Amino acid sequence: MRKKIIAGNWKMNKTPSEAVALINELKPLVQNEDVDVVFCVPAISIVPAMEAAKGTNINIGAENMYFERKWCIYRRNRS
Repeated sequence: MRKKIIAGNWKMNKTPSEAVALINELKPLVQNEDVDVVFCVPAISIVPAMEAAKGTNINIGAENMYFERKWCIYRRNRS
């Protein structure tokens, strides 16, 4: 059976320190060997979020990424 993945982002609503605090708060709530959890955080929070998630089932992703270059024309922001 495939492992389930739960993913979400918070669209630039947290500073790096707030992101770490949220991850630490959510760790016990999402702890489950049968599920991988992905938090997509703003670019400025990626490194602190990865440190906070070390040793857990939480993976860190980035917001606003897409594989087609032309899409960037319409989304000129980077979180």
